Amino acid sequence: MDQHTQYYAQSKIDWDNDPDPYKRRKKNIKKARRALKPARRFGFTKFNTRGQCCVSGIMLAALGPQAYDVPLIDPDTFTPVDDGRTLANQFFKDPLTGKIEPFYALSSVDTGWPMKSGYSPDLLMIYWLFSQWKMQQQQDNQSQHSVWLWKRRKIKMVPINTQAKKMPKPKIVEAMEPFYQLCLEHQGKGVEISEFKNFQTGEVDICTIQLDLRHMRYLEEQSQHSFDGTPSDGQGRNA
Repeated sequence: MDQHTQYYAQSKIDWDNDPDPYKRRKKNIKKARRALKPARRFGFTKFNTRGQCCVSGIMLAALGPQAYDVPLIDPDTFTPVDDGRTLANQFFKDPLTGKIEPFYALSSVDTGWPMKSGYSPDLLMIYWLFSQWKMQQQQDNQSQHSVWLWKRRKIKMVPINTQAKKMPKPKIVEAMEPFYQLCLEHQGKGVEISEFKNFQTGEVDICTIQLDLRHMRYLEEQSQHSFDGTPSDGQGRNA
């Protein structure tokens, strides 16, 4: 076996399809936990090197950052989300500062001490599903606990309804609005606009505008030839 060969760990789990959502979630949590348990040898963690997968032992740096730039999967429908959330911005970026930070797996999946190793992309997606199911389970338990509190101690749990505060646009963005509208009118004609939404607020945080001058010149030449009747390159020479 070539010692320089790089490997990519792929995980496949047959998730439960129990019609009862509570039973289905409980069974899937158990399956996910089994898949996410760090590999052990003689009772000790087998893979605990920085930049290594704690389950498969592969070196994650060889995969490249694009391996984690994949949309998250909805825990209920198992379809990719369309709000811009990815494994990269969910697990490798501080939600408050926006700074890039490493992700460390826990020795017992959701409890224990943080290790130096993490998860491969497929396993990290399973960890995402696992964390969402656990959160749903905790919310259900909290609901049941609130009923007990009211019956026994007359303590009522009141849900907090918070509305996202819409932030005003920076002044420089307002000043550039005519330019943005002009770019919108010519999108696809040498102008490409990419917008990235904040998964917490739903507002656009990053907007990039790419101007392809070569493509613009080509379109202008084609338009000019169509007006003066001059054939473009490769057209009309054999007529």
